[in-house]
Formats: sequence, C-alpha cells, structure tokens
Amino acid sequence: MAQSLTLTIGIVALIIVISTSNASFQVFAISVAGLTLFATRSLPEVTTALFIFIAFMAIDVAPSEVIFSGFATGGFWLLVGGLVIGAAITSSGLGNQIAQWAFAYTGNSYGRAVWFLSITGLILGALVPSAIPRVIVMMPITLALAGAMAMQPGSRHHTGLLMTAVMMTLVPTYAFITANLPTIIEIGAIEILYNQHITYGAYLIQNAPINILRFIVLFIMLLAYAQKTAATETLRSCIEPLSLTPKQRRLLVVLTCAIALWATDTLHGIAPAWVALAAAVVLLVPGFGVFTKQAMKTEIDFSIAFLIASVFCISAVMTEIGLGIQISDLATTTLALGQTSSLWDLVAIVGFSSALSHLTIAPAAAIVLAPLATSMSEATGWSVNAVAMAHNIGYSTTFMPYQSPPLLIGIALAQIPIGALTRLCLVSSVITSIIGVPLTWLCWLLLGVI
Repeated sequence: MAQSLTLTIGIVALIIVISTSNASFQVFAISVAGLTLFATRSLPEVTTALFIFIAFMAIDVAPSEVIFSGFATGGFWLLVGGLVIGAAITSSGLGNQIAQWAFAYTGNSYGRAVWFLSITGLILGALVPSAIPRVIVMMPITLALAGAMAMQPGSRHHTGLLMTAVMMTLVPTYAFITANLPTIIEIGAIEILYNQHITYGAYLIQNAPINILRFIVLFIMLLAYAQKTAATETLRSCIEPLSLTPKQRRLLVVLTCAIALWATDTLHGIAPAWVALAAAVVLLVPGFGVFTKQAMKTEIDFSIAFLIASVFCISAVMTEIGLGIQISDLATTTLALGQTSSLWDLVAIVGFSSALSHLTIAPAAAIVLAPLATSMSEATGWSVNAVAMAHNIGYSTTFMPYQSPPLLIGIALAQIPIGALTRLCLVSSVITSIIGVPLTWLCWLLLGVI
C-alpha cells in the first residue's frame, strides 16, 4: 500500500513538473508530494527530504542558497542541539532519575501520569519561550516515566503518555504570547509593520477560550486513549530524593543553565538555537564525561534534521517565487471578508491561516500572514491586532503533525507512532475548531475586540 502510494504521488508530481513551465505549479506539485510523503511516511524521512532538495534543484526556480537555507536557520540548529541534549538525558540515566521522582507522585496510574505531564507542559509553556526546547526536555523524561510504570513500547498506555507530553507541551501553550515561535514571529512583525503592540494580558484573555478548550479536549481524549493499568500502585507518601551520579549532576547543571537562558531570552537576546547548540557542544566534549568519542556515530540519530531542513526549504522556495503571496492574494479575494457576518470573517480567516500553515509550516505561515493583516483589517473593519489574533488561532490549530516542527521533534526523540498522533491532531483540531471558533467569536464580541 505504501509503495503504491509513493509511486502514485511521484508519478503525479513528475507529470505536473514536466508538463508545465509555470514555476508556481511546479513548486506546488513538489511541495504537496513531499509533504504527503512526510505525512504518510511512505518513504524514510531522509529519502523524502533528499527528493525535495534534488527536485527543486532540477527545476532551477531558486538559487541553491535558498533551497538549502534550511540548514542555516535557527530552527535546524535548535533541533541538532536538542537531539544531543535529549540523547544525553536518556543515555546518562538522568531522565530515569527524574522519572522515578515523578513516579512517586503518579504511581502506576495512567490518569495521574497524564495529569502530571499535562500540567508540567503547561507550566513550561509559561517559562520557556519556544516549544522545541520544551519537547527536548520532556520526551526523554516521559520515556523513562513510561518505563518506570512498566509500560511496553508500542502499547496504548506508552503511546498515550508520549502523545500527552508532546501535545500538552505545545498546543494549549498558545495561550501565552511568549510560548511559541509562530506567535513571536507575527506579533513582532505586526509591531514593526504597523506599530501595533499586543500586551501579554490582552493576548492571554483573547486566546483563553480556545486554548482552555484545547486543553480540556486533549486531556479527555488522552485519558480515554488508554484505560488505567491493571495493577495500580498506591501513591507513595513521601518523595524520595534524587540520587545522582557525578555525570548526571554535570548534565543537570548544563540543562538548568540552558532552561534558565531559554526562559530569559528577552533579557539577554541569545536565541534558543544557540543556547541549545552551546549546551550540545559542552556535552559532546569527551572529557565532560557524558558521551564517548563515538557518540555522534552510535548514540545520536540526526536523520530527522533533514526533514526539518527540507520543510524549511519548501517554505523558502515558496517565498522566493512569490507562491505564498499568490495563494494569499487569491484567498483574500475569495473569502468574502466583510460581506456577511463577523462570525464568517473569523471562520474564514482562521481557516485560511490554518490551511496556509499546512501548505508550509506554522512559523512560515506567520511570516506570510503578517503583511496581509492590513488588507484583512480594512475588509472586516477589525483592528490589525484582532486580525493577528485570528491568524494565531489558525496556525496554532494543528490538523497534521508535519505542520509543527515541535511535533516532528517529538516523533524523532520518542518514536511516537505517526498514525496515532495524526489521528489525535485531526480529531482534537476538528472538535476545538467547531466549538472553539464560535466561542472565541462570542467572547470577542463581549470584550469589544470585534
């Protein structure tokens, strides 16, 4: 089945590329083919990534520095650093130590573990200004916690905990203006382009309805995903202190410094990617005692980095040839903004923003959407800030995992089954969209936002 799908996708994309000289159609065909292969995992990620690179080089629509620009982005190097940090947490046993401490709270209760991971992910969202570092920290610990609870890899309990850690660390945290890269990108662009400022409190209140709903829906779905284990240990009455080896203490110091720098980036201005990369360099020094000299060959898998670079490549090439703007201009003329009701305007803007983010990725969509805020503002009669908030709801609604780099990193670090995560993303996004968008519209009416 997978081979047939791969062959079909490849043939269709090849026919489109050969039969037309229109660069936009060619790029669109290659992009859709590549993203479909990523979503279905019909081919290994590295193979699909290399297909995307060579296809764009073959049609010669963008310079090589644009096609391979993904390797120069902060997101790529944040992932590289994160893979090293995640491997260190696992191989050193630190993740297992922290998991044993967490196990003192959860016992063998799947429900308590889901609750613990959900609240931890939300708290980290308020502290650390990028989802990728949060996922990097959470996944090895969650794997160790699942092991402490005697959950077999591949079981529903094991998969449920992994999905809890990655989803709750990302999706509901869009309630915080500093928590996720797409929001940071668009809010910053809005300030530069229009001199409009959105305060932390106003953002929190305006986005509260849909993000509270996201938390509730995901929590219920994740609880329902697997029933409690048959053997449930009584919750321990006291918390055992961590008993760390010297290697684990050194790693904990590096990890603590990294989290502190991630949480205070607005004060020192050091990007999260360079913090992660610096931490990785320290950990990879053989004399530091965390990794051996052969670690880069035997302990760390960088294949997922090619996936991230190729997704960034798609976004860069689309931007280079103006395809993103073409799609946006076409959409804004067909959305009928300002012609019916404010509810339709919100639904249309959210739907368009979400669709655009799935054609590229959420951070890239934010870049394209910011310049469109003024035309949408004029069409709807809303403020530029209200339009930006509607954009935010759209690109934070994740129907497919490939749309969000943090989810891809979670898949890479913990081998989360792509099918289960895709179903969770799809169902939860449909439910929260159907209920959450009208709820947000009503809230915004009461607050006078629109």
